[in-house]
Amino acid sequence: MPTELKLRLAFLLLLTGIAPGFLRGGDADAPEVGRMLRANAQIHIVANLEKSIAFYSQALGLELDAGPAPLTNSTLLAQAAAQTPGVRARSASFIIPGSEMKFVLIEFSGIERKTVRQRLYDPGVVRFSIQVRDMDAAFAKVKLYGITVATSGGGPVFTQLPRNKTRAVMMQDPDGFVFEFVQSDPLPRSDVPASSNIYNARASLVVEDLAKALPFYRGVFGFKAREPNVVTDAVLALEGTPSAVARSSITNPPGATNFWVLWEFSKIERNTLETRVQDPGSPALSILVENLSGLLKSLKAAGAKIESAGGEPVVLTPASRGVLLRSPDGLLIELVEKNS
Repeated sequence: MPTELKLRLAFLLLLTGIAPGFLRGGDADAPEVGRMLRANAQIHIVANLEKSIAFYSQALGLELDAGPAPLTNSTLLAQAAAQTPGVRARSASFIIPGSEMKFVLIEFSGIERKTVRQRLYDPGVVRFSIQVRDMDAAFAKVKLYGITVATSGGGPVFTQLPRNKTRAVMMQDPDGFVFEFVQSDPLPRSDVPASSNIYNARASLVVEDLAKALPFYRGVFGFKAREPNVVTDAVLALEGTPSAVARSSITNPPGATNFWVLWEFSKIERNTLETRVQDPGSPALSILVENLSGLLKSLKAAGAKIESAGGEPVVLTPASRGVLLRSPDGLLIELVEKNS
């Protein structure tokens, strides 16, 4: 815009009490602080990529979207390379029917690795909650593939009686990642073809303290969250933690097609998950954002630790950049900003 025209426009806008963007600095349409647009992917770091691909494609029936192929354009790879030059990684991604996010598996090599052992109640764990139409069929199939069932009784349980007949079961895959099948009653309407037993999925995040975690996810990422509720004995049986106390908060992240759940456990021994990007058993989330620089300021003020070398974003492609951070509960989160 020519300078003379800018000044005329500025004068007219100031008369109305509106300060134009170029007087405030920056684009008038750009947010002053960054924001989450939507979830990009739920990520599992695995020991053997081919074995994990086989599990999720054969045992769960997920459709492979890309890979296996060398991993590029990743803040996780950049972080590992900062520690060990020459590190290599391969990845594969799956489509999650009905969901805006993908499911990604990554295997690192050429770097020291140590397997992380997950427990579903430890802060930093991300539970892969998969919604199915036919619980009996899904569970019968997955049992054939070396899973561990955490739920009391070793199988699906009713979680919301007498209100409805929703059933669920908590499990761990061969890499130790926590995942869950949920069959809602009644089944919600879905555009996913009836030939797919899976029709959506969500992430469930285990936190140390909901009183601290809720302001973080609400204030920084814009989650809309309900106030926490103490879960019932039926849900504790689902979790396989009948002697514990647990609270949960149902949340709606920006851009999500499904709600996510934040969990807090007490009256049970817990350890925050200690993970490195290359360690099998490490979970991570990838989130698409707008105004990464502005969002980083909010994250640092909220207690997040920037893991990327130098604490600054890294260039991923000519049209994108990203940063890797660790939430106050120890969860690795990749933020990706794409140029419009």
